[in-house]
Amino acid sequence: MWWNRFVLVLTISLPAVARGNLVIYQLPGTDLQIVLEGSAKMVPGRLIEYNHPVFKQLMLSTENARIIEAPTKRQLYAQMANKAKGANTVEAYLDAARFALKNGMLKEFNACASEAWKINKDDPTVKRLVQTKLNINKKLSSPDATIATLRDMVGRPDMKVNVSDHYVVLHDVPDNAEKVGRKKIPRAEARLQLLETVYELYFQKFALDGIVLEPPKEHLMVLLFNHEDDYLHYATRLDPDLKQASGFWSSKDNVAVFYDQGTSEEFQALNALSRAMQEAKKELKGVRTDGTRDFHQLANALDLLIQIAKEEADIEVVSHEATHQLAGNTSLIPRGAYFLRWAQEGLATYFETPSGAGWGGIGAVNTDRLRWYRRLAADTEHSTVEFIVTDKIFDYAATHAATVAAYGQSWGLTHFLMEKHPEKLAEYYKKVGEKIELGSRIEESEFRNQCLAIFEEIFGDTATVNAQWKAYMRGLKTDTEVIIEKYAKRK
Repeated sequence: MWWNRFVLVLTISLPAVARGNLVIYQLPGTDLQIVLEGSAKMVPGRLIEYNHPVFKQLMLSTENARIIEAPTKRQLYAQMANKAKGANTVEAYLDAARFALKNGMLKEFNACASEAWKINKDDPTVKRLVQTKLNINKKLSSPDATIATLRDMVGRPDMKVNVSDHYVVLHDVPDNAEKVGRKKIPRAEARLQLLETVYELYFQKFALDGIVLEPPKEHLMVLLFNHEDDYLHYATRLDPDLKQASGFWSSKDNVAVFYDQGTSEEFQALNALSRAMQEAKKELKGVRTDGTRDFHQLANALDLLIQIAKEEADIEVVSHEATHQLAGNTSLIPRGAYFLRWAQEGLATYFETPSGAGWGGIGAVNTDRLRWYRRLAADTEHSTVEFIVTDKIFDYAATHAATVAAYGQSWGLTHFLMEKHPEKLAEYYKKVGEKIELGSRIEESEFRNQCLAIFEEIFGDTATVNAQWKAYMRGLKTDTEVIIEKYAKRK
């Protein structure tokens, strides 16, 4: 059914409000629960007034919705920042910086890093953060040659160019297209802002974990099509299998390619359904029954969720593919070399924004990925470190569901390794890239043996790592799960 577009629990991350709320809304006539984070309050008539900062207000019946009071992420950050100010130690400010980075608060991250620098310029982590900031602030050469390359690649002189500090975007978004985001800016500009945020958080995450990556020397190339049809025409010329992709990074051409997710057939169908429900709502005007009230709420909720989901879909795809592009341009995962798909997709899913109408941070627990991991977790044949790191998890995936499950397993293992052993993981990427030479005709069994040997050389035997990973994953919860467990029973 069309509700499958949305995950079972959909979390909408909003700016700080006077008090934090989760609104758990049960869609009338369904078993689907939607969890909205933001500003909500009780109003007369047994109603809940929910306010979204960009799109619209919803009025929900208390029969179908309830409020859970909980601190927002910004309120939690403020507590950590105040604690750091009181302690006035590098460690306390770096703790607050890590929280800010994980939750996509770039301005706050930089503020905490600056305070830590004032206390001790020679702290190793502080020095890495400063060096990384200096590296990514270096002015790149003129983008003219990059623009020319991109234009030649596409062959469409009608496309326009937008340039930021580190990216060149070639696009065909009309000048009169609907503006997007909280600040209501043109789509191409919004795309550049998102890419730049991904860019800085990517480098600073590795710096926090002990790794200073060298940024690209030239602007990175991006194509943005206004409509899915034009994207598919371009993508399928390169590879017919890209018909299923919502975006991609071409390692050969070194270009990331996207389109407005709202133009897909799926969203067009949802939009048509929403319009039909809005028309039906008009026809029911003046009819006051429990059924019509529920229908009004459902129609309004659908309209809001579609708008949010469009923005989420764009953000998730961009953060995922931008990570592929950055990994391939920073020698983390060698560009052009035959590489393990679990490693490529595991890293991209770790950095992707899982949900929210804005940047959701790095390493956030992705509800969708976690659900797919859990579906296979009890399978002792396929949900194992050895099966994943030899890439059998993808090689043996014969269905779309099996491939999606492979993404979930790769995300889960990468999440564990990034959180617990980030420097070893970077070393693993490097050693595999050095061992597996471009164009080598290595036997499949030997290839798997080499990959497994490198993994065990760095991390230890897979049986031990597997036990540690499974224990880690059993305790892993989404932010929403944590908040509900902690605050739902409070009166």
